[in-house]
Amino acid sequence: MTIFQRLSLLRRRFSPLEERLLATVREVLPPQARSVFDAQVAGITLVQRPLGWNEINFYRRQQGKVDWSDIPAFPHTGEFPLAEVRFSAAGKRYKATLTSIGGHIFDFAITPSPKAIAFLSWDGAPSARLLTDPLVAQSSRAPEPIPPAWREFLARRPRQQSGGWTFYDADTAYRTALREGEFVILAERAGDEFVMHRIEPAASELFYSARHDGTPVPIKEPLDELFQETSKRKL
Repeated sequence: MTIFQRLSLLRRRFSPLEERLLATVREVLPPQARSVFDAQVAGITLVQRPLGWNEINFYRRQQGKVDWSDIPAFPHTGEFPLAEVRFSAAGKRYKATLTSIGGHIFDFAITPSPKAIAFLSWDGAPSARLLTDPLVAQSSRAPEPIPPAWREFLARRPRQQSGGWTFYDADTAYRTALREGEFVILAERAGDEFVMHRIEPAASELFYSARHDGTPVPIKEPLDELFQETSKRKL
């Protein structure tokens, strides 16, 4: 990012990328949800962009705490993917998924990393689709896609291993966006080791990462061997 671009971000809440994504999502929302969405966007006071910008998080911070109490909320108060935007910039294709948690928009998960094109124009019009109706009151979040190999593994193993691993199913797994794509976390140990399922771009094998900032690599050995009670492993 150039010095000019850094100064531009200091003067505004959103980068051009975020402004375009939010505007595109608004167009596919039910008309009755747009006023709530507008109030939430206007209420955002903090935008966090971790390294690579694969995740862009939105907060309303007041007196040092996250507080949305004075902002309208969607009737659907669970955790769910709200909308998906696909666009192209500088000859590369991107996918952004906006998630809502607790009745408020929370973050965009974007693959691949959009940092290099955050201030560039898009190559033509984007495409967008609504993934979940935020006006339908529900308290549970949408289940995550779980590959058959992982479902079979869970059927024969406990959810918590003595070796410190925690296993997740479709209701407890969660998503994360990395440079290599969008993943669903299936298991983790000490918040450092992870087993993942890549959903964008789609892959048939599962992946392992030895560090929270590591590079996921395909798992070649049987899952039962991976979770043996040993010290940290390097695949």
